[in-house]
Amino acid sequence: MELSIINKRVHLFIYMLFILLLTNTSIAEDVNDVGQRDLFDMSLTELMAIDVKIPATITEKNPLKIPASVTTITAEDIELTPARNLLDLLEIYVPGAFYEVHVAGFQPGIRGIIADRPYKFLVNINGININIKAIYGAQLELVNWDLDDIEKIEIIRGPGSVTYGPGAIGGVINITTKRPKEDMVTWKAKYWDEYDSIVNNISFSHLGESAEVYGFLSVVGTQGHKPDIYEVTSTGGRYKPHPADYLADYHGQPQVKAHVDAHFKNNWRFWARYNAANSMRWYDKYEVSPGNWQNFRAIRFRYFQTALENFRPLSDAWSLKQLYGLGSIETHIVERYSTSLADNDPESLLNSSMWSENRAFARLMFQYEEETSPIKAAVGAEISYDMIRPEWGDSADTGLRIGGIISGPGSEAYGTGTYQVNESSADYHPEGSGWETYIMSPMAELNWTLNDRDTLLFSGRADKHSYTNWMFSPRAAWIRQFNQDTFFKLIGQRSVRMNAQEELFFNHANNQKNKPEVLHAVEAIYNTKTGPHLSWMGSVFWNHLEAIAFNGGQIRTTPVGTLQSAGLELESKYQKDDLTVGLNHSYVQQIDYDADPVDPADPTYKYSGISFSDYYRVARDDPNVIITSNGNNIANWPNHATKFYLNKRFHDGRYTFHVDLVTFWGFEGEKDGLDALEAAGGDSASIADVRKKDVHEIRMTANLSLACKLAKTSTLILYLQNIPVIGDNKRYGYNSGYVDSYPNKVIWIEEPMVFGLSYLLKF
Repeated sequence: MELSIINKRVHLFIYMLFILLLTNTSIAEDVNDVGQRDLFDMSLTELMAIDVKIPATITEKNPLKIPASVTTITAEDIELTPARNLLDLLEIYVPGAFYEVHVAGFQPGIRGIIADRPYKFLVNINGININIKAIYGAQLELVNWDLDDIEKIEIIRGPGSVTYGPGAIGGVINITTKRPKEDMVTWKAKYWDEYDSIVNNISFSHLGESAEVYGFLSVVGTQGHKPDIYEVTSTGGRYKPHPADYLADYHGQPQVKAHVDAHFKNNWRFWARYNAANSMRWYDKYEVSPGNWQNFRAIRFRYFQTALENFRPLSDAWSLKQLYGLGSIETHIVERYSTSLADNDPESLLNSSMWSENRAFARLMFQYEEETSPIKAAVGAEISYDMIRPEWGDSADTGLRIGGIISGPGSEAYGTGTYQVNESSADYHPEGSGWETYIMSPMAELNWTLNDRDTLLFSGRADKHSYTNWMFSPRAAWIRQFNQDTFFKLIGQRSVRMNAQEELFFNHANNQKNKPEVLHAVEAIYNTKTGPHLSWMGSVFWNHLEAIAFNGGQIRTTPVGTLQSAGLELESKYQKDDLTVGLNHSYVQQIDYDADPVDPADPTYKYSGISFSDYYRVARDDPNVIITSNGNNIANWPNHATKFYLNKRFHDGRYTFHVDLVTFWGFEGEKDGLDALEAAGGDSASIADVRKKDVHEIRMTANLSLACKLAKTSTLILYLQNIPVIGDNKRYGYNSGYVDSYPNKVIWIEEPMVFGLSYLLKF
């Protein structure tokens, strides 16, 4: 990015700040009504006096006793922070959270657990899981540009299968939508300059005698940005001459979000949500005719979800919580697989994978809590019935394709041409209109207060999928309270993740077992307050992961190795009246990685994207280059991450200034890979070019914003995002392991610095 462009945006931002600061209209309104206080900053008396839903547990109501490390991002954080989407927020606030780019989309990671698909996380909206189960995992809600309908985001760092079900290996993202606080209608507009992105939303809330109603509608149009993309090919490193429009709308189709939520006085709640999140994929364009370059790779995700909730007291000690949901997810993945294809239609099965997932879900939870009893308990069950079907509005012949799973001989994907399959193809499975599966999950938790200081928590969950054996997720935790604000927690647990529906189906059809990915974890957490305003938290953890991933040698998902890692997280927060300051640091280190052979017939042949510490691969373009083990670090991961943020209110609360600084440093696993390739005799010129650009040293970016209340009913916010401090805003590509004599997996995007503004008007 040229320095003159950076200076231009900085000067524009400072100039507009100056104009806002000169406006001195007095406004008698407390800006604290924008957000909510962090639960960890409330006293125990305050906590017990309010009704709160606590993450990572079924029975505990005191958030200071959460048996997990949890980060809460509030509505105020979302409003003030320059962030394009939820993934940006995670990088800014969550210790150690980090994400990379990949042709399949963005790949988030926490605590060193990252992969080429976001399989290892769960995303829940108001308690209902919305992962794409067939292939893509945690995608929905993560890339939406408009987050104004969200009240808070709770991120559980580390395993969570015992509470939330299979898939919570790396973490859980719980999204809670807003509910009405007063009778009000709002309109908000937002603009990001580099992406030419325009957001418009309207919301309403009503507090009636019999019901409280909240509604939200948002439309986002984004032209996208043409970033600098660096890659290494067989001819050396270069910047791509024809980058795709980064984060642009899918073929001109805007993002749309609609939500309605009604809370009834008799403890019933109904909500419905529609979300269309889509974008052009980040890599490159295709020359569909001489000189005619077009975006082609793209992803479109759309889903509709309804839910009905109820809380019913059964007696003085017993209560019943019920949750029922009906939903459908549509996935459309466009990939031009061959430049020789005459068909450039993104709706064609020759270029696309497409399907829908229709779901029915129910959860019943009986809870026991008696005021005089030291025991709290819960027992319940979930069941989910899933139907893999053609894309919305399409027939089986034109609307169903997941790899080699197609409807049958009537499909245009059937045959012997490019990206067609038939009976001679190893992965060919004709399935007509799709297939159906279920998963049922009993669970229980016992919360035993031994004395004034000690609490024991025992939790367990079992999950049975149509195509798997029973999977078990137990947890035990000891919680010691030293005083009102100081706690120590020791937690041991087992978390599981089953294969995606596509792989489950293939293995079941071929009479092969579907073994889950298993994580054994131990964590110790200490949190305390030093005085009324300063809080501290520290945690150490150890993970033993029996990983499953895509196996290039066997062309299927198999166990790929066992990773042992450990880490340390330190957090501090100062909060007083008009000032909030947060600082955290995360350190993750691989202890050992033992890779499984890619080819069972050759036990020496090992490679994966997890680590280069146990590696053996003959370069496919040069048999004289044999890449072997090197180092002892996690690939695709910064060993250190340091994050800082500050919110300062001034001028009687009229202005709020925000700044954050995110630093990733020590990409030792990527250095291990380059060293291994160089030692094997790889292309020295390409390796030297990558090293000269300081790719894997340090990346530091900053964000700024200033919010100004122009009147009691209107607020203007100026944003400056991705200010390059060190590293030219490099967003790294996921490295699945070197397979050639040159560093073919080295790739990055240089994201732009962006100026933005938003205007909110209340009626």
